[in-house]
Amino acid sequence: MSKALYPKYFINPNGRAVSVGTMAKALKAIRKKPDLDYPGWDWFSVPGYFILAEFKRGLNDRINRRALITESKT
Repeated sequence: MSKALYPKYFINPNGRAVSVGTMAKALKAIRKKPDLDYPGWDWFSVPGYFILAEFKRGLNDRINRRALITESKT
């Protein structure tokens, strides 16, 4: 069984699965007002700029891990 190339959902820090579409809508709203506190990311409300930074860190980590896998296959 092969793994899907793209994820169907993201797991936020409190373990909740969030669809890609929902995450995209949320990030779009957060980018407009990053100084507000947003509930649902963790067990407490966190500022939008923290959510954006964590999302970017996770995305970079995923890209780097994929590059390592591709490198090791060659």
